[in-house]
Amino acid sequence: MRVGAKGKENDDDSEIENDATEEGAVALDPEEQENEEIKETTLNWIKKVVIGLNLCPFAEKPLRQNQLKVSVVRGDDDETVAAAVVYELISRSAESQHGTTVVVAPEFYPDDFERYMDLVQYIEDDVMEEHDLHGLVQIAPFHPKFAFEGSGDGIDNYTNRSPYPIFHILRENEVGMAVDKLGGDASKVWQRNVDLLEGMDKKFGRDDVKRIMKGESLDGLKDMLRDIRGYSEKP
Repeated sequence: MRVGAKGKENDDDSEIENDATEEGAVALDPEEQENEEIKETTLNWIKKVVIGLNLCPFAEKPLRQNQLKVSVVRGDDDETVAAAVVYELISRSAESQHGTTVVVAPEFYPDDFERYMDLVQYIEDDVMEEHDLHGLVQIAPFHPKFAFEGSGDGIDNYTNRSPYPIFHILRENEVGMAVDKLGGDASKVWQRNVDLLEGMDKKFGRDDVKRIMKGESLDGLKDMLRDIRGYSEKP
């Protein structure tokens, strides 16, 4: 499989500030409407889970500054999905393109994490190397069945579980600045997230943790977050 630099994103892709439909606009066709619903679900997860639980220190700023782009690519064809991801990698690698992009691929093996990771690995090892993208951008993988190697059914897997298969594209320099604010140790974020999930698992049980990680709010959750250093209630 070969993916060039001219991957084409879906016509409905837009920065989040353009998501609202203007009064009098032409009605969306069924696929466009479905794409908008996928975007809405993804943004709700980002706001309520990723930012709401403070899982990622890189997420709130681009959302607040309208520098978060959500792109939807449909189907399970490797080349089509890879082309969409590479298009966004190249676009976000430009010096002027601050912020982050979330490429959502709802049909790309949502029940097969290893198959999804095969494509992530291919893009990172082959395509990013070919286009000299290493050191400029990176991919953070999120998936409904995400599993760390050797973790089994560990609660830590939920740090990277998402409603759909997602390729989160980050600019290396912006990640570096965020890590510097953490004293240069990005592992502190992951460990803090695992501590939170273990606390939720102990307090609420695994089924309720799954509900929380889908954006549901449970009685006692806000109090728990306030009691944990490094977490604060987000609007």
